[in-house]
Amino acid sequence: MNIKRPIWAALLLPLLMSAGCAGLRPAEKESQRQTIPKSMMRADGSVRVDTENEKIAELWKQAEDARLADNDPGALALIYQALELSPQNSLLWSRAAELQLDGLESAQAESFAMKSNMFAGKNNALLYRNWLIIEHARDQRGDLLGVRSAHKKVQHYQYQ
Repeated sequence: MNIKRPIWAALLLPLLMSAGCAGLRPAEKESQRQTIPKSMMRADGSVRVDTENEKIAELWKQAEDARLADNDPGALALIYQALELSPQNSLLWSRAAELQLDGLESAQAESFAMKSNMFAGKNNALLYRNWLIIEHARDQRGDLLGVRSAHKKVQHYQYQ
C-alpha cells in the first residue's frame, strides 16, 4: 500500500549517499525535473553526497528504506543515531527536518532546517532544499509573513 506524500515532498531534493541509497520515486522524479534547475540535479534527479563513514552511510540507507516504507518515525530514529556520530552533518539535519515536516512537526522541521543551513556552507542545492522545508513549515503554522520571507530565500538559491 502506497500512502500519498504531501505535495511539497516532491519538490524537495533527495539526498543520495555513497552507500547506494534510494532516490526519488518515479512520479516524484518527473515533478522534480519541472521545478529544480538542471544545474542542481544529477541525471536521476538526486543530489550526490559522499561520506567516508561507513556507519553513517549504513544508517542513512536504513533510514531511507524506512522512509520509503512510510515508516517516518523509524527513519527519524536512524537519522538521530547518525547525528550522534556526526552532529555537524548538514545533510542529516536536512533529512531530519524533512521527516519532521512529514510528521507535521513544523516548528521542529524549521529548527532542523536552520541548523542544516548553519553547516551547509556554500552548498546551494542543500540551502535551496532547506529553505523549501522552512517555507512549508511556516505555511503549516499559518505564518504568512514567514512564508513570504522564506520564499525569497528559495528564489535566491533556486538558480544558483
